Amino acid sequence: MNNQEMTEIITELETKIAFLEAANDDLERALLSQHERIDRLDVIVNELRNRIKEQASVSEGLDNVPNEPPPPHY
Repeated sequence: MNNQEMTEIITELETKIAFLEAANDDLERALLSQHERIDRLDVIVNELRNRIKEQASVSEGLDNVPNEPPPPHY
């Protein structure tokens, strides 16, 4: 292998490494973005879960009202 071939191989490897580094940076940014979105969605899910629990306890409280006879116009 002569100097010219070795230089071409090194240049090709450097190009591939640069491409892989750029792709890795893109993937890292995408992963961070998805992680942040998952965190926000987790907060929303927990808030909805709490609202559902509150509504369920309110509904259960309404179910415990003694049965009254229907009004006379029924």
